[in-house]
Amino acid sequence: MKKILFIVMALLSFSAVTFASFPVSQQETSSEVVIFDSEAPITNAVNDIDWTLFIVCWFVGFLGIHRFMIGDVTNGILMLLTAGGCGIWVIIDLIKIAQGKMRQ
Repeated sequence: MKKILFIVMALLSFSAVTFASFPVSQQETSSEVVIFDSEAPITNAVNDIDWTLFIVCWFVGFLGIHRFMIGDVTNGILMLLTAGGCGIWVIIDLIKIAQGKMRQ
């Protein structure tokens, strides 16, 4: 039994060393300098949030009503049938709305 255990341990350690020794190539990143124009208008992300959509999603997001509001009927029906993906889809939508990425 000790011989079999020794052989198995030797094979495992040999295979681990073999697979860990493959060459890794490193990609060099380019050193680009980005200069921002100080006169360019800066948009404020807070103004981009649709607060009505956020509140509807917060209270009845599991029904998908906010998806119907933006015209996404297919995903609205799916959210209605799955209770907002058991709440996970609602959380993702809340984050998207707060970031201003969910548009009509």
